Amino acid sequence: MIRPFGLQSVPLLLGLQRSSATLAIEHILTHPRAPLWIALTAPWPWTGLGVATYVLDERNEGKRRTGFIQLSKRTSRPEADVLHIAPALSVTNAEEWTGEEIWVRLLEHCVPAAAGQGLQRLFASIPDGGLEETCLKETGYSLYTRETIFRLSVVPGSRDGAPNRGSPAPPVGFRSQAPPDSWALQRLYAQGTPRLVQHAEGATTGEVGSPPLSWWEPDRWVGMVWEPAGEVRGAVQVHLGRSGHWLRLWGIGVATQRELRSLVSEGLRMIGERSSRTRLAPVYVTVRDYETGMGGILTGFGFAPYAYRARFVRHVGATARRKMPVTFPVVEVGQVMYRSSPKT
Repeated sequence: MIRPFGLQSVPLLLGLQRSSATLAIEHILTHPRAPLWIALTAPWPWTGLGVATYVLDERNEGKRRTGFIQLSKRTSRPEADVLHIAPALSVTNAEEWTGEEIWVRLLEHCVPAAAGQGLQRLFASIPDGGLEETCLKETGYSLYTRETIFRLSVVPGSRDGAPNRGSPAPPVGFRSQAPPDSWALQRLYAQGTPRLVQHAEGATTGEVGSPPLSWWEPDRWVGMVWEPAGEVRGAVQVHLGRSGHWLRLWGIGVATQRELRSLVSEGLRMIGERSSRTRLAPVYVTVRDYETGMGGILTGFGFAPYAYRARFVRHVGATARRKMPVTFPVVEVGQVMYRSSPKT
């Protein structure tokens, strides 16, 4: 059976977390936390931190099936990310269920659980071309974009271990991001994002916070807006983490190559000024497959490809795509054969 995490599940999670698969890589690269630690700090599903952990532990015909899945609700959004699933597909014991069967059971269990919380979308990120793709598609998830994560090992100017104190003021045209800028960011998002991706991310629903300006720990993001001549043409946001920092760009497809380079430079300057104990942590940038040209710009700053990921979404109201046999009753009347339509 599958049940919510409880203290009786501690030994099981302790053993399984070593072989779990991470599906929300941003959390792990910025603030790595073990699944058991996350479960203990959020013992009641969806409350408090908005984390839910479900555990599978049952025996049938002499075989034991164990696993767990962990999800995290996005702040002020009717959606959640799949954080961890265990065991990873490559480490399942042959005497137990296959990893695919365990994943399907856990993923399907989360759909009604999420619907009961009013959630509308579940997101999962996996290695591009990974074995996980089959399980996700079988349970109703759809691929909506691929992306490359670029990594910069050290922020320029921080190699000596000292923060960039006394850095020059932001270039002319930059200013701090303010709440009224949310409309301008939504416009930049819509101009540079394919309609299919917008639909997958709930940006076409009119929900509060559409599109998601930051999908994890929004209080840890700070931003600068590029506004030459009174028009917002781009923005850069940075997330400061314990083990890594994230840089997010707005305006790709709208801003010029020169403006995009200025946005990257300003983001690195912000990280260098604000980071202290974590100033030597790496910086990550996500570039989606439709954001052409950004890879070359980042390479010029010393970034290098770090991981290739595929993003999936499961609309909670949708049904899983399963192959079902379709039969039509045959009615014989004299020498003529008629096929009657199934009753609805």
